[in-house]
Amino acid sequence: MTMSFERSRLYSAAFLQIRKDEDSDEQDFFKGHFLAMRARVKPLVARVLRDMPGYTIHDITHLDALWETASLVVSDDFSLNPVEAFVFGAAILLHDASMTIAAYPNGVSELKNSLEWRDYVALFKERNGSAPDDALVLTNVLRILHARHAENLAIQHWPGADGKADEFLIEDNEIRRYYGPTIGLIAHSHWWPINQVQSKLSSHLSPLPPHTKCSVDKLKLAGLLRVADAIHLDRRRAPPFVRAIDRPKGYSDLHWAFQGRLGFPRVEGDTLQFSAGEACPIEESESWWLGYDALTLADRELRETDLLLRDSGRPGLKVQRVKGVQDPAELAHFIPVSGWKPVNSRFHISDVPRIISIFGGSKLYGSEWYAPLRELLQNANDAIQARRILQSTDKVGQIDVILENREDGFWLVVEDDGVGMSETVLTNQLVDFGSSLWRTTAVNEEFPGLAASGMESVGRFGVGFFSVFMISKEVRVITRRYDHASSNALKLLFNNGFESRPVLAPAENSEAPKNGGTRVELKLFDDPYDDGKFVFALHDRSISEKISIFANFNKIVPSNIGELVKKIAPCSQNIIQVTENGKPERVIEANDWINCDPVALCERISDPTRILTQWIPKLMRPIKNESGEIVGRAAIWPSEASWSQNGILMSGGFKIQNIPHFAGVLLGQVQTAARSSGTATLDDVVMSEWATEQADLITKTDIPDEQRALMAEIILNLKGKISGLPIAFQNGVWYNEKQLRKVLRNLDKVNIHLGYINHDDDDDVSSSAFEREFEINNELFIIPTLRGGFSIQSNGRFSPIKSLLEDLFDSILRSVWKKGRKTTAEEIVVGTVKYSDIERFTTLYTKI
Repeated sequence: MTMSFERSRLYSAAFLQIRKDEDSDEQDFFKGHFLAMRARVKPLVARVLRDMPGYTIHDITHLDALWETASLVVSDDFSLNPVEAFVFGAAILLHDASMTIAAYPNGVSELKNSLEWRDYVALFKERNGSAPDDALVLTNVLRILHARHAENLAIQHWPGADGKADEFLIEDNEIRRYYGPTIGLIAHSHWWPINQVQSKLSSHLSPLPPHTKCSVDKLKLAGLLRVADAIHLDRRRAPPFVRAIDRPKGYSDLHWAFQGRLGFPRVEGDTLQFSAGEACPIEESESWWLGYDALTLADRELRETDLLLRDSGRPGLKVQRVKGVQDPAELAHFIPVSGWKPVNSRFHISDVPRIISIFGGSKLYGSEWYAPLRELLQNANDAIQARRILQSTDKVGQIDVILENREDGFWLVVEDDGVGMSETVLTNQLVDFGSSLWRTTAVNEEFPGLAASGMESVGRFGVGFFSVFMISKEVRVITRRYDHASSNALKLLFNNGFESRPVLAPAENSEAPKNGGTRVELKLFDDPYDDGKFVFALHDRSISEKISIFANFNKIVPSNIGELVKKIAPCSQNIIQVTENGKPERVIEANDWINCDPVALCERISDPTRILTQWIPKLMRPIKNESGEIVGRAAIWPSEASWSQNGILMSGGFKIQNIPHFAGVLLGQVQTAARSSGTATLDDVVMSEWATEQADLITKTDIPDEQRALMAEIILNLKGKISGLPIAFQNGVWYNEKQLRKVLRNLDKVNIHLGYINHDDDDDVSSSAFEREFEINNELFIIPTLRGGFSIQSNGRFSPIKSLLEDLFDSILRSVWKKGRKTTAEEIVVGTVKYSDIERFTTLYTKI
């Protein structure tokens, strides 16, 4: 019985019909090798549906059908010589044959040891917070690897059973060794972008004497395979009965539903028309749209392949497009619907520049005029970290920040010696708003194994690069991948911000980073210096306007770019060198925050007071997690107001936000795309032990008792032990826990006021008189409290909470007044100003 593929025009013309250019022996020779290989591939691909449940048919019937679809799209004078037919048929057999465990001689263990398996698991955990089950990973890794592994199948061996000789898909050693690599490349190429096909397969493979005098046109065969595969969408790929018994679910079932309706396509002139006999109901409209996308992809493959063949001097395709894909309503004439109408009204953004300006510029970052520099430094940091992992080295990277006053204005330059970017990343991920390379599957293709390494990038949201247009419209990105030659360096030029299309061009050797990496150059809107202050002008705003806006946030405007860099990345994991006026200066050494002078660290992140600089050397201590890793370096230091915060949360060496009641650095995690808020990621036990250590250190100082009592409140909030620190004072005397027990034991009633007594508008005296002449009631106990409370998870804001010093005072009372106590709130005279009584509500404790 003649099989269907043998009746196809291309197969028949190559192997069965009498030819003038070859004799029948040559035809029989290569036909025999093809059929022998087909017999071996058949049981291999029969296992695909078992290992990839839910996928449409990828067995031998799919492979045979590609002879038919290939014959459909070429003209009558398009032919394959016998050896080309063998190579083409072999590539068909292998192109999907790796979608089963059986294609890997070491089975599942081989797949689990692959970088792709580890990368998939790592990205899944990143997105979902938990590990995927093995079945899901297996299906996806087989899909990811199948095209690349097809390149090996033609020459791969399987150990023979019972110690017998190795088995191959191509049994003849000579044929396998000569044609196998080309067969594998063509099979692999069906997943390549079209330009890669042209660059890798444009040559011919010479004849193999004495078996043939014919060469193999690799480009022709690769083009034919990709279009034949793309248009095989008829119901043989999704038989209704198989669907009924296998019950595919979710996205897979959408493929089955659509393809199960389609008949074999027919040719109309230069178009391919698909049709269905059964209308698609509204309940299955999603499957219709999936089919529309598949046909649109097939249309693109036909157009691109035809152009590729013609541009290379080869005959083009007879069929060059798919009918109806330009308009869903037209396609519905051939693939009908019932009860609904396909309208191509998917979500889209009509004004891309406006959206980017809102969510990638000043509308997102608000008053953070320095955000563009921070984003560039973070991108550089991630690139260096990636290179360090890929090259398995601990070598420290370097980021250069350069401010130049060129003839046409001021330019800001940020250069790193990281991984650099390929053309794909430069023209896709970099300019894909909202897509971060490190968190997409593209990272697995660009840098296999990087996701599995556990790399934690600072960049998370994919909008950071667009912030550069806050301070510049003329931007240049020059890059060279670390593993590419300098001749492969590229540059992407933005001549009018995101209002115009970027221009891609080769970079001169003198432009490219010498050792690989990326350099970003921005022409600033204006001179960043104004009256001794350093600040970037935003869009068309003047510098003075920005300084005024910035000052409203009670933050410090740096005096130069070096100061700014230190405040943005005070804990950088890499060397940062700043060059201004042609003078380079290493402003930060890699990870020097761990052991640099405590005062110098505080000056990087805030404007420390004199008393803080006096005591911080004695109080600052590292914070270590359970593994002994340093995750912070700080001292407890109360903040009287938001403007006096001396601590920061940092992630990846970069400041996220200020935090109250600390002086130094705590490890945190970014929460928002603006990267202006985050949460601390420190373990409670770790913080408790560190806080207790702080109490011991504070006890040994002569810091004023008022300050030490507030420090005790912070330590209690961190679940630490306050040692001998003061809790409350009465009549000018401060008492710690032990001293309070002795005093309170001899009292029958106690009045306490939470917090110091300050002037109130209802007082009968002026605030100035109150400040000068207030005399406190000497019987009153004062328990100091933090202004607004305490929380290291409060995004830098003060969150009101109950005073733990007051709770401690109450527990001491309960322990010394054994029979109990009664608590009431009453308004009493808490002091006087001259002859005027000052009244406040207090808490009265009475012994029972």
